[in-house]
Amino acid sequence: MTKVMVVCGSLRKASLTRELTDLAFNHAKKTADADYLNLSKVNVEWFRGWEESYGSETRDAVERLTVSDVLIIGCPIYDGLLSSPLKNLFEHVNYKSLEGKVAGFIIKSGSTISSLQVQGQLVALMNYFRVISNPRAVYAFDEHFDKKGKLKDKGIEARVRRLVDETIGMFQGKKG
Repeated sequence: MTKVMVVCGSLRKASLTRELTDLAFNHAKKTADADYLNLSKVNVEWFRGWEESYGSETRDAVERLTVSDVLIIGCPIYDGLLSSPLKNLFEHVNYKSLEGKVAGFIIKSGSTISSLQVQGQLVALMNYFRVISNPRAVYAFDEHFDKKGKLKDKGIEARVRRLVDETIGMFQGKKG
C-alpha cells in the first residue's frame, strides 16, 4: 500500500493551512497508508549542521517523512516565501533519501499574491531532493474560509481531494 505523508507547515494555533491538510489527511487515509506531520505539534529542532545531534522527535519526524512514497505538503505563505518551519524540516533530510517520491502542494495565503512564487520555491526544493512534483497545486485564500476559520468553499475541498488522488496516482503509475 502506498505510504502518504501529509505535512502541515504552519505553526499557528488557528491555522487555515491545517484546515486544508486535515482535509487532505482524512481523504488520503481512505485509500493509502497515511501519516500526518503537523509541525505545530512536533518539535523539529532548528537545523544546526550535519555534525550536530538532534533529539528523538526531530529524528522521528525525518524518518516518517523519508519512508513515505507520497508527500502532500501544506504551506502557508509568509512574506512571499514558504514557511520557515517547513524549510527547516527539509534541512534535516539527506537529499538522497527522497529520490523517486512524488509531492503535491496545498498553498495558503491571504490573497493571490505570491502563490505561484511559493509553488516555484516548493518545486525547486523538491527538485533538489529529486522528488517529482504534481504540477496541479491547490491554492486557498482567506476568502475561502468563514470567520471561524472553517473552509466554506466546496470547490477547494474537491481540489484537495483531487490533489491527493492525483499525487498518489502519479506515484502508483511511476511504479507500474
